[in-house]
Amino acid sequence: MIGKVVKPIGIVLAGILCIYLDGFAAEKDAKKSSEPAKKAAKAASKKEDTSVPKKEEAAPAKQEDDSKKVVATVNGENISQQDVNQMLNRFGKQVPEEQIPVVTKQIVDGLITQKLIMQFIRDSKIEVSQAEIEKELNKVREDIKSNPGLEGQTLEQVLESHGSSIDNLKNDIVISLSLEKHLGKDIDDKKIKAYFDENKDAYDGTERRASHILVDTRQMKTDAELAQALEKIKKIKTEVDSGKDFAEVAKQYSDCPSKDKGGDLSFFKRKGQMVEPFAAAAFALKVGQVSDPVKTPFGYHIIKVTEIKKGNDVKFDDVKQAIKQNLMEEKAQVLIKQLLEKAKIEYKT
Repeated sequence: MIGKVVKPIGIVLAGILCIYLDGFAAEKDAKKSSEPAKKAAKAASKKEDTSVPKKEEAAPAKQEDDSKKVVATVNGENISQQDVNQMLNRFGKQVPEEQIPVVTKQIVDGLITQKLIMQFIRDSKIEVSQAEIEKELNKVREDIKSNPGLEGQTLEQVLESHGSSIDNLKNDIVISLSLEKHLGKDIDDKKIKAYFDENKDAYDGTERRASHILVDTRQMKTDAELAQALEKIKKIKTEVDSGKDFAEVAKQYSDCPSKDKGGDLSFFKRKGQMVEPFAAAAFALKVGQVSDPVKTPFGYHIIKVTEIKKGNDVKFDDVKQAIKQNLMEEKAQVLIKQLLEKAKIEYKT
């Protein structure tokens, strides 16, 4: 690994995909950092494994043709099968064979988002200097030197061993730095302090213990299927509201492996462990309360908080940078939504 495995501000592709690949039972997002080089290193740190389950061998010419196939266009710019294959190969055995179609779809969606961000940076004329890029590269190099497991290896060697390259890392750095310049320009100390005062439990170590029931929608493709899933979770909520034991209902209906434990997900903090809609809903509940249906990338949930573990006092200056990062993440999600709404996206079959 290169330094700490951390998630970019919701943009760099590996950060987007980690929501799925970090494992569903605990639904953990990767940890966050405000340092662009470490955020970009997330993309470089995913291990390549060329042992992705293979179909029957095809002739080299056919493989080459497949790699050139266009799988989607974004405002007229192509995403190729080769782009998808390169990312899928990085994850290797982390993806069960039966989940490859689902993950492939997520990869395509992630590449579409990445393409939109790159187009936005270009059109907005946001510039990152070579000196800024080298500064971040040097931070990653220092991380490698301080990692005993990577002793004697260069940055280029580490990247290659993880299925990446120096060009990929530079591209991720440019994206991260450009977004920070755009998203952080109007986030001042006053806004950061106000957010801190309203959300102290996100930074003082306060934890919730919660159980949930999930209707998994990841393989659903039509509005009709999604509507049925929403109706199902509403009916499950009605059963819980009528007095049925939450754990027993979870064992009966939930699509999450946690159902074997009555839906229990143990303790988690407000930031950095659960996907945001789930964490926000859980931290709005008191002990014993059950949420209305909550939509996340996994599907529809109902959540019950079973215990609250209070945190410690925290000083504003100690978490100021983390708060700025969180505010930029929120703005990034708004930006992505706006870009997706305006974009002309075509999926090729």
